[in-house]
Amino acid sequence: MATNRLTATILDFNAPLPPTLYWDASFIVNFSHADSVFHADSVAFLARLKESTTFSFVSTLALDEAWFAILQAFVARDYAPRKFWKVYLENPEVILRYLDRLDALTTDIYNQPQIRVLGTTRHVPLDALKNMRQYFFLPRDAMHLAVMRQRRITNVVTTDADFQVVGGIAVFTCNPSLLGRTVTD
Repeated sequence: MATNRLTATILDFNAPLPPTLYWDASFIVNFSHADSVFHADSVAFLARLKESTTFSFVSTLALDEAWFAILQAFVARDYAPRKFWKVYLENPEVILRYLDRLDALTTDIYNQPQIRVLGTTRHVPLDALKNMRQYFFLPRDAMHLAVMRQRRITNVVTTDADFQVVGGIAVFTCNPSLLGRTVTD
């Protein structure tokens, strides 16, 4: 079986900002949820972006993924030790108490003049399947990469390791394991 090698350029959150940047859902989750592992770093990077001339792109896929992760985190916090699906299946209305938070997050994203929310075109799923074959991506990351390539976006902000195998892109992150650091560096 073929293996992928690390081929993306990995940059920390202090690196010079690019002209355009695609937001992965993990970044949205981390800046919007205070209990997230990389919350403080992601909030600081978001502040840098808001003060810069960088134009950011957020796909509807990333919003969907982030909303679900945030709902899971809130339910896990508020109903521990019960699991999200157990709580939700017993009481689907449980999500209502978190919708104002998701609405505020989404409205803030839509109201930022330097952010554009993107949908997908009919060819994105076909390109995503190619990404799954080439990079062994799961569907959602394959779709994100397809959207990026369709829009010729070569920079992504993420806290996940998934995009590090993609040549020709730059990954902005604060994740120490992606930066080759230990937590205490």
